[in-house]
Amino acid sequence: MLTELPGQTETSSPKRNRRDHYLPQSYLRGFIDPVRGNHQRPLWYFDVPNDSWSERSPREIGYRHGFYDYASSEAGVGTADDSFAELERTYPNVLSGMISNRFGNWKEHLSFLLRYIQMIRARSLLFFDQMQIEGQNLRAWVIEEVSPDRKSVKVRSMTPEPLPPKFIRNWTITQMRTQIQQGATWLNDFNWALRYCESSVEPFVICEMPLMAWGKQHSDLAEMLRDAETLLFFPLCWQACLVGSRQFFHEETRIFGQHDMQTARTMYREKASLFIVSPRQLQFPKSVTTATSK
Repeated sequence: MLTELPGQTETSSPKRNRRDHYLPQSYLRGFIDPVRGNHQRPLWYFDVPNDSWSERSPREIGYRHGFYDYASSEAGVGTADDSFAELERTYPNVLSGMISNRFGNWKEHLSFLLRYIQMIRARSLLFFDQMQIEGQNLRAWVIEEVSPDRKSVKVRSMTPEPLPPKFIRNWTITQMRTQIQQGATWLNDFNWALRYCESSVEPFVICEMPLMAWGKQHSDLAEMLRDAETLLFFPLCWQACLVGSRQFFHEETRIFGQHDMQTARTMYREKASLFIVSPRQLQFPKSVTTATSK
């Protein structure tokens, strides 16, 4: 790999160090209990490290300041926003339409929903951590000077070097955007079903990483995802959850019973490192030990 020193890839200069949500606020609003819709802080937030519940607004959950800022001001974070815009703008309308049809029309929107899941995955804390690790393992010849005729370059060393942190950060954001633009090809390898509940007394919940894989433990995640017994879970809102499998479902749409709902919530509670978002305060049931985030 040959690379120039970072800092000259974009020209726009949007506001930096703002509150960047890795969980879109419009997605979080789907976990508000309708009876709490007028509350200033309508969501219930379980702080995992402190083992405590509090009331929060969507604005107060799932963000980091400057999370999508490029390392240098010349590289505009606006391009990251552009990668999110269409999906974020469309999702609330799609969800509202499915709710009004009691989720009977969810398959009409499956292609969009899988793209949305891929977007949530690609902008997540986990994805950024994985890309940072990959970036730290990259090596490159760093170009210091390009000849006037553009036919030769001067490199800093003939030995490939680790990339500087600023370059790795910019590369990570570019990888995120690329993943979103490529769409949800790998998710199309799964069959999908929708499971729903009828009361916020037994709701679906999410943690900081909503897309979850559940199945037998394997040596690595890629192997687990190839396992025919593995299930993928992605709650669309407190009322409904998409479930993916490499096997066919006998029933593509059906209600989840109390035991299944408790199992799903326990899975998210066990994998949560930071928080759980719920329409109400909950008591989490006994453990489930076969979930892993993707």
